[in-house]
Amino acid sequence: MEHGRELSAETVNTVLEELHQQQQLLFTQAKFLNVTNDSIKFVLEETCRRIAKIMKCERVGIWLFNKEQNELTAQNCYDATLSKHSSGERLFQSDSPSYFKAIQQERTLAVDDVATHPATQDLVNGYFGNRGKITSMLDVALILSQGIGGVLCCETATRRVWTPFDETVIASLADMLSFLFDRLYRLEAEEHIRTLAYTDVLTGLDNPHAFTEKAALKIRSLAKKERGIFIYMILDQFTEVQATLGHGAGEKVLKLIADRLRYLFPEPALTSRIGFDHFIIFYPYSGNRVTREIDIDFITKVLREPMVVGGQEVYMTFSYGVSSFPDHVSNVKDGLQAAQVALEAARKKSPRKARGFYKPDLFKSMKETMLSEMNLRRGLDFNEFRLFYQPQVDCLTGEVIGFEGLIRWQHPERGLIAPGDFIELAESTGLIIPIGEWVIQEAFSQLAIWEELGRGELTISVNLSPRHFLHTKLPAFLMECATSKGIEPRKLKLEITENVALEDHVAVIKRINQLSEMGYPVSIDDFGTGYSAFIYLQHFPVQEIKIDRQFVRTVDVDPKSEIIIKSIVQLAQMLGLQTVAEGVENEEQWKRLQAMGCDEIQGFYFSKPLPAEDIHRFFASSKELLLPMSKGVKN
Repeated sequence: MEHGRELSAETVNTVLEELHQQQQLLFTQAKFLNVTNDSIKFVLEETCRRIAKIMKCERVGIWLFNKEQNELTAQNCYDATLSKHSSGERLFQSDSPSYFKAIQQERTLAVDDVATHPATQDLVNGYFGNRGKITSMLDVALILSQGIGGVLCCETATRRVWTPFDETVIASLADMLSFLFDRLYRLEAEEHIRTLAYTDVLTGLDNPHAFTEKAALKIRSLAKKERGIFIYMILDQFTEVQATLGHGAGEKVLKLIADRLRYLFPEPALTSRIGFDHFIIFYPYSGNRVTREIDIDFITKVLREPMVVGGQEVYMTFSYGVSSFPDHVSNVKDGLQAAQVALEAARKKSPRKARGFYKPDLFKSMKETMLSEMNLRRGLDFNEFRLFYQPQVDCLTGEVIGFEGLIRWQHPERGLIAPGDFIELAESTGLIIPIGEWVIQEAFSQLAIWEELGRGELTISVNLSPRHFLHTKLPAFLMECATSKGIEPRKLKLEITENVALEDHVAVIKRINQLSEMGYPVSIDDFGTGYSAFIYLQHFPVQEIKIDRQFVRTVDVDPKSEIIIKSIVQLAQMLGLQTVAEGVENEEQWKRLQAMGCDEIQGFYFSKPLPAEDIHRFFASSKELLLPMSKGVKN
């Protein structure tokens, strides 16, 4: 017999009270408990049981979509008649296309008779046929932050005419469940981000931040007579091996070396990959036992054993520098620096198989040598710096929409010097501020020239050091440059790296807000490779993230790289941020990034960094700024 629900005042009050209790249960679970896929089982069972009571129905199911939304999986189904819970059952769009279409188009799907309703007829012989007699059904979509995530389903054996009150109640219950699942997904995303933030993705070793934290804890826990050594290691011919055998082989070598280091330096030692082919080890020991416990000959033998990579035997040698705690250093940062200084000093004498041990006057003499060799102040005074420009391309259309400004030093004796060879020295001597100001002035001047040429839509991105980014005079200097050249601030993008994020949090956030209010977009460079890029992203109001080239260069050959980039792009989209992928070297990488929804790309596939005059010639020869190579930018 067909019937609806009686809506007496007593009935309504009872339902509303039960609804309130259910709301409190879900809110408490989601907000205050450690919700996981395991702990949520009890919550879902209790929720289904209560919903069956509230809605006066025989069966209640909570189903979630897969990513493609062509499959539903039961998270929990409750049969009130049998007082039995089940899960894992699946429904496929291919079997029930009408039902899938209906639940994705309407918030609620009220069906008085499943056998005659167009949306459920294809379920009668399949889903309903396997679950006993079901006559009426009321489904409501679970709307999560990323869209429709699933469905809450109430089923009755007797015919039911669903009322607007029924639909309101079930929609409220669905919203509570959506809150719970959103909380669960956010916690899972945070855990994924934390894993990336503390782990070197390629090798699985600790990344630099994780190493710094753990080593600092170990140092603080050392007993009075306990000591430790820092070993800074680099693979001697890794660049040549990778150039010869390819990036895939290079990554395999790094993974094998990481495995050997785990074996050679088990707990309580700490091992980290801190860059390209650089590794660092902290080894705690008691008294003078280090010479007995660390058998250098054995370590050398293991590391130099041949590796079979791509059917080719590869032999690697390595160089290292050593510093000691507390003899040479008092903290982790100084320990790393001292070990690296020892390594670099040793490699000046022998580029391979070098062994260096830190001495107190080593760093000072090394700095003095570099100062005498490079003389940065002279470079500034004699206007020896140049700004090169690498195109940044709209990932969808291939149109050049801006450039990254990259500094070079045109040394009168050594020729064109890359920034990696002098920026660190500029940081240590304080010259990074005037050098950074020169870059900003040059970028504004170039923007003014391009505007005169009718290219006023272009932007330039420049990288600021942590010291310059937080300098008190930076905002005023930017305003002065923009005003003098008549350029809108939005056309100059300011890039910061993870090192900025490790500075004073309050000062960094304040500075980003200040620059954003002035109209300058702020971008996080090398995103995905360091701790701060992920952990502090929620705190830093940036407008753009640049995906590090180490993921991009293998996106067409390594599924893990593709997954990581896709996660970063999706994260950026959810946060309303632009994404730029660096290091695009071929068309396949471009296509994959395009499919993922990346906004902008740059790399050698389009163009190497070019001097301004080459960019001008390209403007003169082309009315359109379209790539790839056929338009003449790449060379």
